[in-house]
Amino acid sequence: MRVLFVAPCVAIAAAGKARDHHDDFDRWTRMFGKVYNSAEEENHRMDVWVDNLEKVNTHNAQAANGLQPFAMKMNEFADMTAEEYRSSKLGLKRSPVRKTDVTPAHRFSQDDAPSSWDWRPSGIVTPVKDQGQCGSCWAFSAIATMEGAFNLKNNGSMPSQCASYTCGPNKTPCCSFSEQELVDCTDGGADTCNRGGNPSAGVMEIVQQMSGKANTEEQYPYTAESEGNCRAKTDGVQTGIVGVTGVSDEQELKSASHQTIVSIGIDASHQSFQLYSHGVYVEPECSSTQLDHGVAIVGYGSFSGPAPSPSPSPSPGPSPPSPSPGPWDCINNEDESSCGGETGCNWCRSIGGWCSNSPCSNSDLTAADSGDYWLVRNSWGSRWGVDGYIMMARNKDNQCGVASDANYAHIGSAQATSEVLV
Repeated sequence: MRVLFVAPCVAIAAAGKARDHHDDFDRWTRMFGKVYNSAEEENHRMDVWVDNLEKVNTHNAQAANGLQPFAMKMNEFADMTAEEYRSSKLGLKRSPVRKTDVTPAHRFSQDDAPSSWDWRPSGIVTPVKDQGQCGSCWAFSAIATMEGAFNLKNNGSMPSQCASYTCGPNKTPCCSFSEQELVDCTDGGADTCNRGGNPSAGVMEIVQQMSGKANTEEQYPYTAESEGNCRAKTDGVQTGIVGVTGVSDEQELKSASHQTIVSIGIDASHQSFQLYSHGVYVEPECSSTQLDHGVAIVGYGSFSGPAPSPSPSPSPGPSPPSPSPGPWDCINNEDESSCGGETGCNWCRSIGGWCSNSPCSNSDLTAADSGDYWLVRNSWGSRWGVDGYIMMARNKDNQCGVASDANYAHIGSAQATSEVLV
């Protein structure tokens, strides 16, 4: 269940710090097209932004010295408090899902899964979508597994309703289904932007109420609002989806992820997730049971970071003062050349390289903490994370609950709508 929080008062001292960063904040607002309703609101947002900037700088300085396996950045959510972020971007309402034993034909062999996998080049994953200021992540998670199952089954041969959609680098014909249909129709429209919902319920809305038919994005456009009025068209795409199958652990999740796109619930309540940039996400405070965000796994793999360099012997005399952090937006430089061209920025050679506003030893993200990851597709647009994706720690005691509420849409024949696997 989603919980609304009231934003705490900002300490007076923060206002002074914010004024020191006025030019930086102004650049950031122009970068993300932010417009505030009043001078008071703008000042408050600047205070919050500066507070988050300090957290990002502190975290990235640790990452640059091998103490964190991922980086953070001042993305479009950087003017939101942790409480505001949780109340507006998260919306998973976890409900018990019965793990029905299914026939061997419906189970995936754990022996066949390779060490790494990525569905995106295959042309079955639609471009990253954006849920906006609506707690509809569960609907995007449900649609992701249904799109994956349908697009994989049809192998580029799409019905006329899907003529305007392509997926992947080769522009493969695919279908993009409507999240708004689930928001308006699931549970009779009760799963609003404020209340949230469960991905499995979204899949079962299509199975039970629509006899397997799903409207496309074009037929039922997304509004980021809870209209509560189901307007699903009867000439939707017959998906052939007959149910949803649960996954019990990370090993089974790996097998399922090699066969299809999997909907998962996670704990995304931390500001490290809110402001994630890149790297393998490891959050010590993550819960494996208190889940609040619906996303989808589109692959998995392993990253072996560089071994940490040995620490130098201490030199005689007092240590020199630590240099002040460089510009907050160093991390927006995407290559070594542009990073080196901005004063105060440092190129760190990890996860393909990243630009830090703190010096880095180039042993920056440790091999010990990087390791195995799940390739997770979010629904906050392509500017969040790595083009809308996050690498979440895999084989790390079910961190953030990646396997606690994981399910995939099950395809049968178009007529076999009586089979419900939940």
